[in-house]
This record gives sequence, structure tokens and C-alpha cells, in this order.
Amino acid sequence: MTTDLTPLPPRPRYARRTAGLAVTVALVATAAVAVLVVNLVGGTLYFYNADEAVEERASIGDRRFTLQGTPIGCSIVEGLSGNESVVAFSVMFAGTAVDVVHFGDPAELFQADVSVVLDGGWVEQSPQVAGFAPLANDGWHFASDRMRVKHDNDYINREGYDERLARSAEAGGSTEVVCEA
Repeated sequence: MTTDLTPLPPRPRYARRTAGLAVTVALVATAAVAVLVVNLVGGTLYFYNADEAVEERASIGDRRFTLQGTPIGCSIVEGLSGNESVVAFSVMFAGTAVDVVHFGDPAELFQADVSVVLDGGWVEQSPQVAGFAPLANDGWHFASDRMRVKHDNDYINREGYDERLARSAEAGGSTEVVCEA
């Protein structure tokens, strides 16, 4: 009996594992990208200056968004809306006022003439807070539940800053308001 000692071609040991690993990595990468896209799209909060928010009120509807403006000192009133503690005030940007009712405690650095960024939505009703005299008084108010205060000069986006400042001034961007006693 003779034995054939001719070498056999090597068997591919990892061919199936390599293909399976490539498919698994591709599926995990696709899932990670899908989760990232969903979170980015779902987490988008729209930012409007007070004048833009009023102008776009019909298209914004009851959607949650972010509002930016400067609180008018004589309008700030702490009080109650129902049984909830609120701060009612008016903000202004480019000559347009928005009445705000903020539910909960205001931001630690909240004060007149220091810009605030508020998260919330439109309510088609005049603010119902004792002692608050709304400056916009247009039958709407912004109900806010989150407030952030601009606290230093690094907050300003210098890109196009001078142009935005000039546009605001042209539109009557002064926040000087005479509050009636």
C-alpha cells in the first residue's frame, strides 16, 4: 500500500469568520449612524429672536422653540399663575416686544437688560399674572420652562455681528422702554 504524500491545498480557516465579521461591522456602523441622525434631527430646537418669533408665530404654531430677547426691567414681576410660581416679564429684540411667563425659578443671573434665552412655546392668551402689565399686549405670551442667561462677552458670535447690530438698530432695536406707573 502506497500513501500519496502530495500536499493538499490549505483549507481556508477564517474565510467564513472574516466575511461574518465584515457584515457585523457594517451593520453596527449603519445602526450607529442611524441613531446619530435620529437624535440630531429629533433634538433640534429652533432659535428665534423676539422679532422673528412674532413674525413667524403662525408657522411656529404650538411647536416648542427657543426665544432670545432682552428683559425690560420695569416689566419684571414675580407672582403666581394658578398655584405655580412664575416670573412674568417682557423681552424685546429689534423693537418688538414679547410677553413671557416663566414657570419655576429664573436663572441665577437673570436681571433686566441682560439677554436671556428661553425654551417654551406660544400660548394664545394674555398673561394672567397679578401685577404684570404686558408690554406687547397682543393676546399672546411665551410660556417658558427653561431659562439661560448670557453671562459674558464670549457668548457673542462675532461673525456678522456688526451687520446684525446695524439691522437691529435700523429696525428700532433699542430696549429703552418707558413703563407706565
